Amino acid sequence: MGRPMEEPLRHKFMIPLEEQLPADPKRRSKLISLEEAGRIIASKRTLSLAGSHSADGAMALIRAAIRAGASGMTMIPPVTASIAADLPIAAKMLEKLYLSYVGFEYLGTAPAFRQAAKDRSLDIVEADEPFIILGTQAAAGGRPFAPVQYLYEAISAPALNPELKKVVDPFSGREVYAVPPLKSDVFIMHAQAADEYGNAQCWGGTGQERDKAKAADIVIVQADEIVGAEAITKDPARTTIPGLWVDYVVHAPYGAHPTFSSANYALDEEHLKRYLSMVREGQAQQYLDEFVFGLDHFEYLEKIGGLRKLTQLRRMLAA
Repeated sequence: MGRPMEEPLRHKFMIPLEEQLPADPKRRSKLISLEEAGRIIASKRTLSLAGSHSADGAMALIRAAIRAGASGMTMIPPVTASIAADLPIAAKMLEKLYLSYVGFEYLGTAPAFRQAAKDRSLDIVEADEPFIILGTQAAAGGRPFAPVQYLYEAISAPALNPELKKVVDPFSGREVYAVPPLKSDVFIMHAQAADEYGNAQCWGGTGQERDKAKAADIVIVQADEIVGAEAITKDPARTTIPGLWVDYVVHAPYGAHPTFSSANYALDEEHLKRYLSMVREGQAQQYLDEFVFGLDHFEYLEKIGGLRKLTQLRRMLAA
């Protein structure tokens, strides 16, 4: 007797809506503690991030994951990142990184990343912006790859990135490059506001958030402020990620620190310089001991200057 036919694979966003709805239609709160979220992240293998440069980093969640013992992870960062990628490298949290840009802009290079690249202690995939964006879109849409023609013929990426493959276009017969789907176990995002049901508003953003959420098995949002559902429904156009896509929400006021939170508070340049100085001088563990381990989120906020510093950062953005 032949083997029974296997059911075809279905991408989670191709499942009919009525099958996605919970048995109990009453909405339940998705709020969890920061430390619980950290343990969830630490239990996974592939992590994707939103944000840009030193903006809107999900730093509270990253610190919680480090405290929970996260290690051996693969990171799919935003196309540009600073401390959101460099701190996990300093904490030995990452095994593999898809690289587009990791650096601190006018403050200089990313010291933990630079040292890991020099030591070859980190598996670095030489990606670029199209690779990360198109790979994420492929995973979000349940596609096996994203085809690209011409772009990679003029640069060295094909020689440096073994995950970039050539395939034959069945319509023209020409060879084109294929970018693999960049699926993640968990996607984390900083939002300025969210309700307890997961409807999240990022007042800046880069447009990567929705694709990264759809390309992940689990979505965790940290929010500066938890608002009532009526605040979301008054201005639904500002909702970056709908609650249907979000698994967990964490209340983390000033959770993007030391990066800035769009339209909310400025980056803490003084703290970034301190981080850079300590890591460059071989004191990464001292930084982690002082600002990550043994602290909850509110103790961290006190450690970096408390209400006085946080008020200053908010006023700086308003000036």
